[in-house]
Order: sequence, then structure tokens, then C-alpha cells
Amino acid sequence: MMDVEVKKQNKMPLLSRERVTGYVHFDGVTPTLVEVRKALAHKIKATEDNVVVRHLYGRYGMRRAKLIAHIYTDQAVLKHLEGVNLLKKNGFAVAEAKPAEAPAA
Repeated sequence: MMDVEVKKQNKMPLLSRERVTGYVHFDGVTPTLVEVRKALAHKIKATEDNVVVRHLYGRYGMRRAKLIAHIYTDQAVLKHLEGVNLLKKNGFAVAEAKPAEAPAA
């Protein structure tokens, strides 16, 4: 069982996103970023592909974690502004950039 509690929503029109802070209440182990992303998207009625969980701060012995997430208006903006590692953690398929090969001498 997991419940998402939204405390604050800040609009950032220049970056085409909204910053959401709140808490995740859970039983057992701390949920993954993918599970939190799905629950948050369902809670605020946003498209799941436009939500990125930036941080999830858990404390030892507590059954809640602080949540910081971004909700974008467009997935192209999301992939441009967020880092590759964060996108991987959130379950997005990211194409790896291959390093340029050195010319043969």
C-alpha cells in the first residue's frame, strides 16, 4: 500500500514544467522511483510519461519519504532538461550515445 501526499505545486512556465513536493507513505520497503512516478501521475491526473521523480528522501525507521518531482508539458522538453542517469532511474528508455572511434593511423 502506498499513498502520495502533495504538499506544494510550483509552476515554472519558462521551463515548461511544474515542481511537486510532498510525501510518500508506504508499508514495508521504500518504493522504487518507477512505482512512485506511477502513483504520483495517478494522484495528480498527469500523463505518466511526463513525470520525473527527482528525489526521494527516506529516513531510517519511518514509513514515509519526502518526494520532489517534475511534471513536464512535453516529453521532448523532459528528455532535453533531465539527465540520462535520472531518466534511467525513472524507467525511461534512453538511447546510449556511442563514443566516437579514433581514426585508423
